[in-house]
Amino acid sequence: LGIYFIIYFLYLLITHKSLSIEVINIVKIFYLPILIMFFSNYEDKTITKKTLSIVLLFYLLLYIIPFLFGLGHNISEIYENKELYLSYFYVGNELSNVFIILLPVTLLYLIDSNSYLLKAIFLILLLVTTFLMSTKTFYASIFIILLYFIFIKRRQLMRFVKNNILKTTLTIAVILAFCIVYIPKMDLVNNIEASLEHYEVNKVQELLTYKNIDNVIFSSRLSFLENVNKNFYESSSVEKLLGLGRQRLDNIKNVEIDIFDIFYSIGILGTAFYLFFFGYILDYTKVKGVYKFTFVLLLIISCFTGHVLISPFTSTYLALLFIVSKNDLGKMKKNVLMVSNMYPSQEYPHYGIFVKNTYDLLSSNGVSIDSVVMLKTNGKWNKLIAYFKLFSVSFFKAIFNNYDYIYVHFVSHTTIGVFIPSLLSKSKLVLNVHGNDIIPDTHIDEKYMWLSKLFLKKADVVISPSKYFEQILVKKYNISKNKIVVYPSGGVDIEKFKKINKRTAIKNAGLDHNYKYFGYVSRIEKNKGYDIFIKAINEFKKNKKYKDIRFILVGSGSEENKLDDLIKKYKLQKLIIRHPLVSQDELVYIYNSLEAFIYPTRMQSESLGLTGLEAMACETLVIGSNKYGPSDYLIYNENSFTFNPTDYKRLAEKMIDVLELNSNTKNKLVKNGRKKSEEYSFSNTKDIILNVFKNK
Repeated sequence: LGIYFIIYFLYLLITHKSLSIEVINIVKIFYLPILIMFFSNYEDKTITKKTLSIVLLFYLLLYIIPFLFGLGHNISEIYENKELYLSYFYVGNELSNVFIILLPVTLLYLIDSNSYLLKAIFLILLLVTTFLMSTKTFYASIFIILLYFIFIKRRQLMRFVKNNILKTTLTIAVILAFCIVYIPKMDLVNNIEASLEHYEVNKVQELLTYKNIDNVIFSSRLSFLENVNKNFYESSSVEKLLGLGRQRLDNIKNVEIDIFDIFYSIGILGTAFYLFFFGYILDYTKVKGVYKFTFVLLLIISCFTGHVLISPFTSTYLALLFIVSKNDLGKMKKNVLMVSNMYPSQEYPHYGIFVKNTYDLLSSNGVSIDSVVMLKTNGKWNKLIAYFKLFSVSFFKAIFNNYDYIYVHFVSHTTIGVFIPSLLSKSKLVLNVHGNDIIPDTHIDEKYMWLSKLFLKKADVVISPSKYFEQILVKKYNISKNKIVVYPSGGVDIEKFKKINKRTAIKNAGLDHNYKYFGYVSRIEKNKGYDIFIKAINEFKKNKKYKDIRFILVGSGSEENKLDDLIKKYKLQKLIIRHPLVSQDELVYIYNSLEAFIYPTRMQSESLGLTGLEAMACETLVIGSNKYGPSDYLIYNENSFTFNPTDYKRLAEKMIDVLELNSNTKNKLVKNGRKKSEEYSFSNTKDIILNVFKNK
């Protein structure tokens, strides 16, 4: 290639041809085979038929939206007797060729797609485009493409016709009626009529003459070909060998049929080298199926019109067929799309940790899973932007990817983006409720309950973290028990949360082994029970018998100022050790340092309470709420102590009871607690969630 370019460059210098025009021309000519060679070697698995389908969608929108607003331009501005809406594009043939290249790949992608919404969007846009795009090449190619797909899908079509005679008959009738109404109004028909009138063609026989075929069908290209060929025949031997050049062709009037424009501009030697080089590249590369069909179709088009082989706009997409063909492994499919407005980050490692645990569990057990998640965000505008991103990304993923399941965490706030795509697709909608998405904690929460009711009604499967929540779903939301699956929010990692030596735990937690400890681990929010814990400590300190007791409080939240005020009010600063956030490894040490873990939640939206189970897994006694989610696993005097979560005096009594327990009774309680936590472990609960997402 380098040797040929050197010869051609010397030829340009010797003959004093325009270097800028001729170099641009030779680059355009060799651009396609070089780009094919590049894409055949380029490794990027993300360039797929979905990529080309999205590109086509954008071109369709860029073509149609200006038309809807009365913008863009028409080819009639240049040719008074022709109609062709161009939007803001320049050459109609180039644009129609790009549509032709991208359409077969997109049709293959749509046939495989689970999304009826995506199919409907493309169908509407393509119908509008075919109404506006009035080039002969475009309509002839559309017809050939449809015949190709009918042929390759003939068996499926025959089965459908046999099983759906009435539907098939009605469909054919609608198509025929549409064609009868639609075809006479097309710009293409108007353009043909104008051409026939201009060239005084009144009968079919008159159309079959060479002159009229040239004028009406080929838009005078055959005349241009005769004229250029005459100039080529009269040229010197060197020009025949190395070409007339693009500038001279433009002066004569180029043919606008690519294979001839290439031949006459670079001559016999250049064309021979071009064909040899192109042939070598095609032999070296492999293209298959619909991609091979599309490439061959465009090669045929280049024998009758221009703007195919020497148009970078068109040839870029022709070359992309080669990498997409290489990357095509059949139906593009993933099992699950997981969408959540909660997910841990470095700053907030526990926020939505159960969502991450579930993702890891599914992924590690062979489930092909994709995710769109939102990290904890502070500030009204930041949250608004984060939710907009969550909704828009999940919407487009849901319609552009083939998911068997769309799995949503926190129903009221997260389902919006995927709700309509899930309704208009074959994907199953799986909703995982968590708390105030079905039981409002505030007046603001109540505003979203209608959304939860709507989404839950349409869900295929509803995952509940506890039996307590299952009852609410059945009674309040009229959800059938048959579609509810009770799964404890990822379960407990009993390999991480386990008993260790108390003295070792106290040392690693940075505590003083001269004291005994009670602990609280939860958010500092309304009804989570931090206030009951503080009041119980104040009550506890009245008992002068126990002076070697300290209290650990782990957590942060919106009511930290109220917490500080309570601590100051009761003068408990010396008794309480505060930690805003700690890692799970640090939690293990804290749990193992405690005489008892205090879990005083009175929040109705408390769906389960994994911290209680984590403490039980560490064989730490739990004093917890006898209501709401924790009541699923906390059984009084069997594996824990329970109390009414509004009764701080009772909590203080229970802490004293723990200190006075004999070792046998306490040992029985904590061993039973460990057994209960094992029921909620990853290994014992993983099949529950895996069975939800088993292959369809």
